[in-house]
Amino acid sequence: MSTLATGWVSIHPLHRTWRLHLSASKTPHPLLSRKKVRLRFGSWEKTMLVTRKRPNLYSIKAKVRIRSHQNHFTIGPLVGILTVAGGGLFRGVQSNFIDIIEAGRRIGALVYVVPIENINWKTRTVQGYLYHRHGKKWIKERLPLPHVLYNRIPNRASEEQKHVKIALAQLSNMRNLTLYNPHFFNKQQLYAALQRDSGVLPYLPCTVPLSSKNILYEMLSSYPFVYVKPVNGMAGQGIYRVQRKPTGGYLIQYQERKKTVSKPFSTKEEVWMYLSSRIKQPYIIQQGIDLATFNNKLFDVRLLAQKNGRGEWDVTGMGIRLAGSGKITTHVPRGGSVQSPEEVLTAAFPHYSPENILISIHHMALRIARSLEKEWPALGEVSMDIGIDKTTRIWFIEANAKPGKFDEPHIRKLSLRRIVEYAQHQANFY
Repeated sequence: MSTLATGWVSIHPLHRTWRLHLSASKTPHPLLSRKKVRLRFGSWEKTMLVTRKRPNLYSIKAKVRIRSHQNHFTIGPLVGILTVAGGGLFRGVQSNFIDIIEAGRRIGALVYVVPIENINWKTRTVQGYLYHRHGKKWIKERLPLPHVLYNRIPNRASEEQKHVKIALAQLSNMRNLTLYNPHFFNKQQLYAALQRDSGVLPYLPCTVPLSSKNILYEMLSSYPFVYVKPVNGMAGQGIYRVQRKPTGGYLIQYQERKKTVSKPFSTKEEVWMYLSSRIKQPYIIQQGIDLATFNNKLFDVRLLAQKNGRGEWDVTGMGIRLAGSGKITTHVPRGGSVQSPEEVLTAAFPHYSPENILISIHHMALRIARSLEKEWPALGEVSMDIGIDKTTRIWFIEANAKPGKFDEPHIRKLSLRRIVEYAQHQANFY
């Protein structure tokens, strides 16, 4: 039977000596009788010096679990942040990567950046990047393919490259390696998947591909206003709001950075001609929801759901995103702001309990996360945009398989912990 103990691994940033630091324990650890231990991950081998001393302040270090079985030792979990090469070293939000690495250092995982182009498929090793916290720099090092790869390839263009798609397929099929978060969502595929789940249907606004002018005309006849969205859009880019005016005619609104542009049209044919001249990629058209307001501004709920240390879905946190004055979306880069759920819900729905509304959203989000996981089994986290209309009915609006950083500190802190704890679970180091 294997046993787990806690220790630290450290790497000297200059001569790259690896050390294994054993934590103080009442139970004698079998490694204490050794001065060195040789670890092997496939073809990658490393001799580590064994010590009871604390890691040097200037070294690269991380808390790890040490597994011993019949005089064989291994450490983990090893967690790779998967991205692509470019931009000097690699692409992606480096500050986010550093936060994940630091969470691993504290909680218990050796985390490093893995550019997909740097993988040696024959040896199952990678020229990865460790972060030297004291020197505030990246150190390139030959490392094993990790137990867990967290997909943070930064954009769809990178993810759609032929060599990246081939590599992702190879990684998905590797034994003893977990790749999670498969790819960015396509809104059309996302809604098609959810529409197959009868338990989720009550939360979904009518959403169909914008495949012809007849679809546009039918949706404009059915609903007071609709949203026209790119299937591969993000952060509110490329979204049009089309409204039937009470006095006749139509109004199209969209945002250019933080400015709202409004264009009136007399007929739906003119609306189609305008949209079709501007739309150069696949779009969906979605029923508009008469969202509740706070201080005469639209708001929605931004929610993060993640797998936890037991491998189960849980809601990490929820926050309110309030649209700017006259804006058609709540995205912060386009003029939105972050607000407290309790304050906004209390003001918007004075006759309802904010706690009960949040509980209903919590249950809906878990149902949707589990539904999405059936379609994409490698899914490990998802953020959602959730609307609440003026009758307090809750609606699923959008989901993102590559959530960005949440602005609320308590959500951010727990989200980082869950990334590490889920990796520990997936690699059986918990």
